[in-house]
This record gives sequence, C-alpha cells and structure tokens, in this order.
Amino acid sequence: MEQFEKRLIELEKHGFEDTVTIVEILSNITFFGTLKMEKCEHAKDGQCELYFLRTDAKKKIPIATDCRIKECRAQPNHCHLELSKITCALCPNAAIAKPVVQQTI
Repeated sequence: MEQFEKRLIELEKHGFEDTVTIVEILSNITFFGTLKMEKCEHAKDGQCELYFLRTDAKKKIPIATDCRIKECRAQPNHCHLELSKITCALCPNAAIAKPVVQQTI
C-alpha cells in the first residue's frame, strides 16, 4: 500500500508539472500570436489573405471559411484560414516587425 501511495503522489506531481508546461506554452503562443497578428499585412477581416484554399477544404479543415476579405485578389470559389492567435503564432511568413529603411537625401 505504501508503494501505491508513493506512486500516486509521483503521478499527481507529474500531472501538475505537465499542466504548468501546457499553460506556459499556450501563454507564449497567445503572446507571440497577438504580436504577429497585429503586425501582419496578410491578416484581414479575421482571415489570412496569404493562404487561400479551394472551397471544398471547408469540409476537411475546421478553420477554413468562406472569403470575407474585401477586394480579395484570389481566384474565384475559394476560402481562407480563419485567424486566431495560434494560427498566427505558427505562421512562418508573418514577421513580428518589418525593418524600417530610412533614406538620407
């Protein structure tokens, strides 16, 4: 019985540590995703204009929705990825900040 109690305590300890790790990861994703979303030139009307998919993707990808982007230049019959802080955090194309180029005349 004593061995069982020790094992149970260890499992509870690991469960708590795993939960803290997940909370930290989600906090970082939220923070960096927010930064990227605010600075990204492709984030428009709650959707990502950079990635567009065929309309049938809505049946396969839960975050694919009909285009709501005004003046969208993509082909007809398409959809876009719905934006969230997580999709922006994982996007390799969205820079946090663009470098500013200054010219001296």
